[in-house]
Amino acid sequence: MNTALRSLLLLPLAALIACGSSAPAVGGIAPTSGDYFLSVAPVSGSAASSFSGNLYISGTSVSGSFLYNNGNSSCSGQSFPVTGTINSTSTLMSLSSSAFAGSLSGNTATITLQLPLIAYTSNNYSTTGTAQIAAGASGTNCALASSTLTAQYLQPFTGSWIGSVTGPVSGTSTVTGSVTLIVSEAIPQTLATSTSAAGLIPATGSLAFNGSSCSFLTAIALSGQVSGYTLQLNQVVSAPQSPVIVSASETTSPVTFNFLIPSSASVTCPAGSYSGTIAPQ
Repeated sequence: MNTALRSLLLLPLAALIACGSSAPAVGGIAPTSGDYFLSVAPVSGSAASSFSGNLYISGTSVSGSFLYNNGNSSCSGQSFPVTGTINSTSTLMSLSSSAFAGSLSGNTATITLQLPLIAYTSNNYSTTGTAQIAAGASGTNCALASSTLTAQYLQPFTGSWIGSVTGPVSGTSTVTGSVTLIVSEAIPQTLATSTSAAGLIPATGSLAFNGSSCSFLTAIALSGQVSGYTLQLNQVVSAPQSPVIVSASETTSPVTFNFLIPSSASVTCPAGSYSGTIAPQ
């Protein structure tokens, strides 16, 4: 999901809408299936909110889900599915949710995104829009007055990554070494299976480590998810073993990378935290 992961060709937006592909548009990128992070401006007297999730786009039809993030709101951690359309001039994406956080007549969200997504740094794309949540008559009140937002399309983590990390002290020296991480995100192919209910993208992968004093060159299998800027994967193990925990964040360039080896892990390297950066291979 690093900004250098792939080079995006700039093609007319009209071509995307006509053929249903996800090719970029002149001056930006056409609406593309994948991971989105929406930063909502603070409403008067409250903290800023954000929505992390993913959208699947097929022609002018859109579906997906988002996770509500605001520590000052009782709705923080609530997810909601959205469906919508792209208008006939390809300048606006309009999304609305079914009722959430209240089974009888819960809250409903409305989100609009200006199109196309515009490049603001190399291969990074964002846009603006608005978000609003109407409170339901029952259930948790997640009300959000109509607010401006910035939406960022996040490059996929899918692919092969390499990097270097520094770990805990083993004997008299610190463990250093190189990592190879391979990731596959489960970006959906049909609107009916567009997203998990929690606004997360399932992911699998593998990790190999070649260290100064220890290694696991046979890659360990990983499974987890992408949520907004963050990749979180756990080693696939059976009890009583504890999993190696892998994480990466797109908030920095190059991508920040960490893995944690618990004391009861199946690998032989010293327990503790290993940290560094990774880049596409």
